[in-house]
Amino acid sequence: MKLHIKAKVVSIHEKMEVLDENDELVYRVSIHDKTHIEDAAGNEVAFIHAKAMSIHHVYYVEMADGTGYTMKEELTHLRDHIDVEELGWQLRGENVLAFDFDVYDADERLLAKAHRKLVSMHGIYYIDIVDESRADELIALFVVVKHIIDQRQQVVTTPAASSTN
Repeated sequence: MKLHIKAKVVSIHEKMEVLDENDELVYRVSIHDKTHIEDAAGNEVAFIHAKAMSIHHVYYVEMADGTGYTMKEELTHLRDHIDVEELGWQLRGENVLAFDFDVYDADERLLAKAHRKLVSMHGIYYIDIVDESRADELIALFVVVKHIIDQRQQVVTTPAASSTN
């Protein structure tokens, strides 16, 4: 299954759409204080919220079926891999924060591949899902990685406080 995430450029609240190869809506993501992921029919697939106070960015993912997992931005190995312990998954790539990585399960089976279109007005992220039975969990995982990327970009682009003498 080949999908892509397209962020809305002009929106009161940040919104993203996950589209298939024919640009048909597969998932809708709305981000307010918390993030909700719905399928094309409007059924909630996942709910994501961040830990309020944390040195690392910690995200809790609650799937509609009652399962869940935690992802956190770690200071070490961030560019090499991220573990999703509850699922036995690992994100690996040359640069996870550039949205260029693969997702493997505990048996070393490839579940999905992700990469970003570098030059795009809408910020397009491509996702190739190998194991379609895990599509909902993988989409939630990709949304969390995008949150982590956005948090990093905010830190980099936020001007440092200037001091006057």
